[in-house]
Amino acid sequence: MNKFFKRCLLVSFLYRLDHASAAVQIPTATSSSMNSPLVLISLPAELIARVADDSALSKHDLMRLRLTCRLLNFWATYSLAQQHLSKIGISLTRYDLQALSAISKHPQFGPHIRSIQLDHTRVHPDQVAILADAMVQAKQSGNDGYPKAKERFQGTSRRFVDELELEDSEEALQSLIVAFSALKTYDNPITLTSADTHLMGCDFSHTRITEFFEPYVHDEPKHTHLNSTMRMLLRAASSSGLHIECFQFSYWEPRESRALTQATPYIDVKICSKLEILKIEFESPLSKVETLPLQKFLAAVTHVKTFELNLLAEPGLDIVSIRETRFCQEILQSIAFGSLTSVELWNVGISQKALSMFLKKHSHTLQSLKIVDSSIFQGSWLIMLAWVGDQLPRLVDFHAESLYEMQDEDVEGYIETRESFPDKRDWKLTAHSNNECIRDEITKLLRDASNKWLVKGFYRL
Repeated sequence: MNKFFKRCLLVSFLYRLDHASAAVQIPTATSSSMNSPLVLISLPAELIARVADDSALSKHDLMRLRLTCRLLNFWATYSLAQQHLSKIGISLTRYDLQALSAISKHPQFGPHIRSIQLDHTRVHPDQVAILADAMVQAKQSGNDGYPKAKERFQGTSRRFVDELELEDSEEALQSLIVAFSALKTYDNPITLTSADTHLMGCDFSHTRITEFFEPYVHDEPKHTHLNSTMRMLLRAASSSGLHIECFQFSYWEPRESRALTQATPYIDVKICSKLEILKIEFESPLSKVETLPLQKFLAAVTHVKTFELNLLAEPGLDIVSIRETRFCQEILQSIAFGSLTSVELWNVGISQKALSMFLKKHSHTLQSLKIVDSSIFQGSWLIMLAWVGDQLPRLVDFHAESLYEMQDEDVEGYIETRESFPDKRDWKLTAHSNNECIRDEITKLLRDASNKWLVKGFYRL
């Protein structure tokens, strides 16, 4: 017997115990109606709502429940939207774009959407040629793999052509404008993300539209079109007037790729001036990323209050590229935010001077600071933490974890690192509530560290 209907029968039985006078028909275990949707329909409305809200139900259970009967559709639809449609991930396919528009217009689905993530990867033209060669070889060899090879080639080439048509004709842009215009009517702030939906910071929280439906999808190697995707998102948001709470983009590319796209954000002053949350993620190698267009974008974003920079590197690396430290410095120097209240730095490499200058510029507004898996160059974290305690008077939330210090640069442009606090492998410093508490925690840390390290002659505080 279906597990879902078993659960419904149990709930209805418990309801009968609490409401002995209620006329709820409960079938026996041998009843022919055990799997009938009539079991649910006969329950009181408030009980059906509780069944649909059961956290154990998957989105597929709720989808089946919606389609079972018109009387059950309302509660199942509401629960499906509330539990699974707050974050939506789509690819650049006609099916996904049409589905996003339909969901955004739906009176129960649309109001629950809070985040839209558009995949900026595209089918690489080389992949079409590779699959064509594989299909020809399979046919010539006469093996059983020809039908599968033909299917992969046809599906991938069709996807490649569709992606070009959707962008060149601006059909994708118009579909996004339709969806965003519908979302604007609900007056909810939305987070827009341009990223590889499978690799963005290991974030799998976005519900893929293709999890609900089954269009053809081929998991082939792709390449990044970050620039055109960001441009499309920002143009659609600008044209529709959608309230954007957060805009984030991730740049990821396989190290063996031969066709890296420049990370060139599209600058729309109307949207940039309204952004309050900005998150940037980059995957090495940073040598393939041009910082000038990114600097122009950051200079146009003036009202951001929350900023996060993540280089998505492996934590605890023994070497750090000097290019990485310069990249971080150029990014932080380009920021024109005037009222920054929260900063998060993940996996960055930066000089003590550049970091202190950046934080000093926002010392009168900065309230939250998080630094994780990061390395400091031409300085020490001991001195930097002491500076944080003294120079950031409004800081009320501070978290530091897994900090590293860089040594001398070698001839190839790499810098060795070592842990700042080797006696604590899982080192963390977390302080909340008020600035005085943070200063006390930092002072205690510095006292403990200086007692151990000054003897070794590493630092002179």
